[in-house]
Amino acid sequence: MLVSAPASSANLGPGFDCLALAVDLPFVLAVSATGSGDPPLLDGAAMLGAETSHPATVAYLEAGGDPRAQLWWRSPIPPGRGLGFSGAARVAGAFAARVAAGEPESVARREAFAVAADLEGHGDNAAASAHGNLAVVAGREVASLELPEGAAVLAWSPEGSTSTNASRSRLPQEVPLRTATGSVARAALWVAAVASGRPELLMEASRDELHQPGRLASRPDSAAVLEALRGAPGVFAAWLSGSGPSVAALVDPSVVTAPDAVALPREHPGHVRLLAVDRAGVHVENPDRRLQI
Repeated sequence: MLVSAPASSANLGPGFDCLALAVDLPFVLAVSATGSGDPPLLDGAAMLGAETSHPATVAYLEAGGDPRAQLWWRSPIPPGRGLGFSGAARVAGAFAARVAAGEPESVARREAFAVAADLEGHGDNAAASAHGNLAVVAGREVASLELPEGAAVLAWSPEGSTSTNASRSRLPQEVPLRTATGSVARAALWVAAVASGRPELLMEASRDELHQPGRLASRPDSAAVLEALRGAPGVFAAWLSGSGPSVAALVDPSVVTAPDAVALPREHPGHVRLLAVDRAGVHVENPDRRLQI
């Protein structure tokens, strides 16, 4: 069985731990039945037999997967860059376990989200990887909103990584009431702008004073790229992706047609990707198709 779960960009500015966008950058997990010894239909995959702490393995076992099964994985999602590697891996592992147990995909998807969110400690990345599109999560409740057809995400990732736990430790324990109410207002504006088809509202909706300033203070490269994206033509919204250091933007694909279509600061090199919004969420891949990632 092959399972694919998309990467995600979380927070989208003000939506701390409650908004995330699924992007077409997959974490693919291959599961072989107990004792079958069948090779995975996944070129260049790494076996997880000895990696008991890998997030996909942990989630697979947490969701009731057979501990004797063989697992392999492959993914272009860069770990530690704020693009939801661990969330996608955990969703894929939990989903594979529940599908193998005979659950319908729709049920397995909900259960995979719950398992992954518990393991992550927050539900935004897990919700987007499980359900696709723009995910809005509160506790165990998830709503998924579709963006316009063809919507694309530009993601810039530097070489260095960021620990989510370390990044969270730098956040303030208390914020002024004005900051809190502004964050709520702009997160609500994100949802309303997408639901009503008004992308011109998204730049204001993606502004944040809650968590981005503290995180960007230690990443001048990410801060410079974010500022450049916010002023670039064809960019609807721009934000620090998750805890960083990646920066992401929702762009007009008729204007931003390639990764180099937006001028970014040359003194801050990084890997730039132009990604489609993933609309499917986690799913079982066609068993007749051998994947190359």
